Order: sequence, then structure tokens, then C-alpha cells
Amino acid sequence: MKFWRIRSPDYGSDYEDSFINGSLEHPYALPGVKCDVCDATWGGGRILSVDCPDDLRSHKNVTSGWPVSRGEHEALQRRFMTALALQGEPFKVLRPGDEFQPCYLNVPSRPRAGFLWPSLGGLVVSERIRNCLVGFCSGEIAVCPVTLRKTGKREATLPPPIPSTGEPEDMMDEVPIRNITSDIGPYFEVVILKESGYPRGGTPTGFCSGCGRPELDRSARELRMKPEMWRGDRMFFLATTLYVVVTDDLKERLSKLCPTNVVFERI
Repeated sequence: MKFWRIRSPDYGSDYEDSFINGSLEHPYALPGVKCDVCDATWGGGRILSVDCPDDLRSHKNVTSGWPVSRGEHEALQRRFMTALALQGEPFKVLRPGDEFQPCYLNVPSRPRAGFLWPSLGGLVVSERIRNCLVGFCSGEIAVCPVTLRKTGKREATLPPPIPSTGEPEDMMDEVPIRNITSDIGPYFEVVILKESGYPRGGTPTGFCSGCGRPELDRSARELRMKPEMWRGDRMFFLATTLYVVVTDDLKERLSKLCPTNVVFERI
């Protein structure tokens, strides 16, 4: 069995990356936590496929992003789990930094690619790619609609503009914007639900008894996918990373679609 990491191409600059992929926003998320047990302040940024409950969307700690104490975080988790259960989405574990649906995409160019990489750990695909993934590994992913909020007029194959500030993230503020986005897409966020076994050297040495943060020696990890780590899934994360891995048969199916803006890398 061969395994392949799917990732973005190596762009010529950060400007090109931003111009092609844009940015994806999940406005509703659990905050990070300031743990009084391990003394760490952290948030994982896991993407969930469930909608943020309506009555929690205006909660100051859901929209601000600022970390809160462990006690505040546990109380907020309980409120979320109760609300999610009422929505028919029971959760046993929520984590600091978990991001909820919906999501919104801004792209400074006109998006046409099969794959977009607008955020760390975020995977956005066209309808054609979505259909392939759902048909082949539906139990290993969840697919959520992406709202196209702003898109530019220029084709992504053109040289990217350089914002007056020199910062790639400011490009969206200066490019000509299309008034209509209904003729673009649709695009979908692919939420990966599975992961491999731990890579060699990546097994946590322990977990914080307060916030649950895993203790890892990242320098000792071997970021390779070994057959013994495989749990039978066709699309999954390499454990302890945000590497998206696919099996050889899924790679073959995707390759037949001649997808754009993606690289298959043996891992």
C-alpha cells in the first residue's frame, strides 16, 4: 500500500499563494485556554462540520478568539455540548480552538481550481472533486458548503498584485471585486474525520490532567506514513499533524480528474 500527502504546490511567492487561495474564515469558534495545571495557553484549531448553535453565536468568548481560564472554558464546553445535543449533534469531547460552521471564503482572484488551500489545515474543493471524495470515502470526511463572500475579477493565472502595504493578507482590500459570485463555484470545505496511528517518535508522553493537552517531543517524530499506522481509511490526517493523506487508489481516482492546484507527494 502506498500513501500520498496532498498539499498545495510550491508557489513563487506568498503573494501568489494569497492570490490563488484567498482566506477562509470560521467566525464562530471555541476560544483557546489558559490552563492552570500545565501553565500552557493554547488552542488547536480543529475544524468541525457542525453549525455553531444560534444562541451561542453572540457569546463574547466565541467571537473574540481570546483565551480564557480553564474553568470558563469547561463551562462554555458544557453549554455547547448541551446545545449541540439539542441539534442532534452530540459531542463527547470539545477542544480549545475548535472551529464551527459556517465558513466564508475571500479570494483576490477568480477561483477556478479544483483545490484551494485558504487556511492552515483547511481544504476547499470544487464540486467535481467533492463528488469524487463523497463517492469514494464518504465515511471518512464531512463536506460543508462554503459561502463565497468576496472574489476578485482577475484570473488566478495572472501575476499577483502587490498590495501597497507589502502584506499579502491585505491584497483583498485593494483588488477589483466582482459584484456577482453566483457564476463561480460552488466550493466545499472537506472536514477530515479520521487520522492514522501515531508516527514513529510521535506518541504523546502524557496528557495534561486539566486541559487534556498532549505532551509531544516534536523533534523526535518521523513524519512518514508506515503501513502499520494505517487504520483502513482512504483519506485521513497523519496523526499529530495537519498532513492530509490519501491511499493509492484514491490518488488514482483523483488524478483521473486532472485536478489543479494540488500536489501528490509520497509520504
